[in-house]
Amino acid sequence: MSVWRGFLRESANICDPGSHGAIDATFFDRETASRHYQHRSDRHIRTLKTTALVDTDSCAILDIHCSAHWPHDTQTGRRVALRNTEKIESLAGDKGYDDQSLRDALRSEGVRPLLRHRLFAAYDHAHNARLDSELYGQRWMAETAFSAIKRRFGPAVHPRAWYREFRELMLTATVYNLEQALKQ
Repeated sequence: MSVWRGFLRESANICDPGSHGAIDATFFDRETASRHYQHRSDRHIRTLKTTALVDTDSCAILDIHCSAHWPHDTQTGRRVALRNTEKIESLAGDKGYDDQSLRDALRSEGVRPLLRHRLFAAYDHAHNARLDSELYGQRWMAETAFSAIKRRFGPAVHPRAWYREFRELMLTATVYNLEQALKQ
């Protein structure tokens, strides 16, 4: 897996990434197999949840995490964000990444969290008003990267084994980064 992450890291460096990142998750369909094969192989999960950290200056994908068990965004977001703290200075995410321990972990690593608070009390409105709207608004870049990948390569992954699915997603993101570098 480290080899595929290395490919992705090098392709992102070619794009000359900035210091602001956006994080988001989407689902990729698993290639459909026959009912007999699905029942025999105990493969009842039909989608992969994929979380990506995207650079907002170059729209390059910096890191990917995929899971067949659909963990909550705060769990996968923590892994992806803390794995890449040396690359980013600020991180934007939607309300799905609202977790105080994630904010504290990012601050301790020197990353400014731009994560909107869910509204439970009046002071949450004040927290949301203090967000830098220009940087927070850049979180759509992660959705743009996912949309471009799904339009270009399709919404499904084809291998049967999870590590091959991970490899396909990493190589797809690497090719996407190289295409972004050629556009610049």
